[in-house]
Amino acid sequence: LRGRVDRVDRLPGGEYELIDYKTGRPKTVVQLRDDVQLSLYAIAARESWEIEAPQQAYHYVLDDEKVAVPANEIDPSWITDTVMEVADGILSQGFEPTPSYSVCSMCDYRIACPAAER
Repeated sequence: LRGRVDRVDRLPGGEYELIDYKTGRPKTVVQLRDDVQLSLYAIAARESWEIEAPQQAYHYVLDDEKVAVPANEIDPSWITDTVMEVADGILSQGFEPTPSYSVCSMCDYRIACPAAER
């Protein structure tokens, strides 16, 4: 597993905030409730850098909007279970297509894919 934290800010109380830059449309706090990326970064920051990063946010650069991820509601064991489930899927090569106009219209393989939506 590999990732890169875009930005780490030290807060006045000595804790840290992890910020990841995004170029897409901003998501709401509700949409980010089950977000795993920044929670994984927080675990990695604690284990690798020995820092606590209880605050995490996405900064949507095109809209200049920062959206906090509700990290305190996420159970660390749920994150571990989610990562293991994804890893198992990757190892088993179980890549079922999930066609939709928004996904298929940008896919490089849409011309050859029988699952692509027309």
